[in-house]
Amino acid sequence: MKLIVDSCVFIDAFDPQSSNHLAAICLLTHLRDNNRLVTMPAHGWFEVQCALQKLTIEQRFIGPQISGVMNYPIELVHIDKQFIEKYAMADIPYIKAADHIYVAIAKINNWPLVTSDARMISVAGQAGIRIYEPAAYLQEVTKSGTP
Repeated sequence: MKLIVDSCVFIDAFDPQSSNHLAAICLLTHLRDNNRLVTMPAHGWFEVQCALQKLTIEQRFIGPQISGVMNYPIELVHIDKQFIEKYAMADIPYIKAADHIYVAIAKINNWPLVTSDARMISVAGQAGIRIYEPAAYLQEVTKSGTP
């Protein structure tokens, strides 16, 4: 089963001032060490890249050096005509467009979603999606023995 990870989890891992910093690092390290593929909409990677630029300018960036190679196995879901036809009518409560995409993918495919975004957690829960904060997901997979 695939796992949708919100861009905010990556951003939290790179920002030492984030209250979710340690949980995000632990989760991403676990996923990488267990060769667990992370799935995210393609726009999410741009959210991460923009945040990394901002953190670098503010001299707050920490984390792996990215030299043309992603340090985490990521499958990008591209937003094209086929995507729109599959996900446009997902039955979920209102949420802003960028977050709607994550929730719609998780809902339609019945995949778990990991985020630290309170609004996304609320909406995904209302939509019946298996939603986890990073620490809770890590606890769940550690308890069940699955990667």
